[in-house]
Amino acid sequence: MAPNGIDLRCSAIVFRKDTVLLVHRTGDGMGTWALPGGTPREGESMAACARRELLEETGLSAGPSRVAFVLEAVAPGASRRTLDIVFLVVGLAPDAEPQVREPGLEPRFVPVDRLNELELRPPIAGYLRGLLGQGARRPAAPYLGNLWRPTDRPDAEIATSA
Repeated sequence: MAPNGIDLRCSAIVFRKDTVLLVHRTGDGMGTWALPGGTPREGESMAACARRELLEETGLSAGPSRVAFVLEAVAPGASRRTLDIVFLVVGLAPDAEPQVREPGLEPRFVPVDRLNELELRPPIAGYLRGLLGQGARRPAAPYLGNLWRPTDRPDAEIATSA
């Protein structure tokens, strides 16, 4: 957990026709399901993290196209919170199949109309169905990436610190 109490995650949504790629967590003894994703490494962008986690957990390679949504999970009375930037991923080869790459994680394409039957964590089944149903008509949440730029002017540093 980060020192500020926020666990930052980056996840990937991959749709194929009427299915969505999920990871079945069998190693925790609970049998929960989640989007592929994880924590960014030092110096890694959010989009790069989602891409890396997708590859590590499923063996599939594709790039995030835009932010689908941002979610926050905070247990009642807890000081710890999770902030997840969830990217919509495109460019996956049509015949690409997920592979088990990590013990206790089984990636599968799951029919979207069966999501309510799963222990999905966090519980985002309705959002996934809505996202698939709206397709390209859904307004984009732009991902601007890393906007840090070195300052060229000495006075710019003073203006940003005020």
